[in-house]
Amino acid sequence: MIAMKPVSKTGIVIRYNFVKLEHEYHYCPACGGTLNAGPDYYPDFCEKCGQALDFSGTEWKEDRQIGFVEPEAV
Repeated sequence: MIAMKPVSKTGIVIRYNFVKLEHEYHYCPACGGTLNAGPDYYPDFCEKCGQALDFSGTEWKEDRQIGFVEPEAV
């Protein structure tokens, strides 16, 4: 099986219940499953479909704070 580059997309996550961060996710190019990958861990294969992955040349982006969650009115 030929290794393929993962697909990266940016999304918003909320950490500590109030901090909004821009976070980069990596997805399998074959099945679209979310990869459990990061700067310190590069899986060789997709956990869902077994597609071989090639993370060489991947530049990891730090999470970027974009704001805070507004408190809900009571």
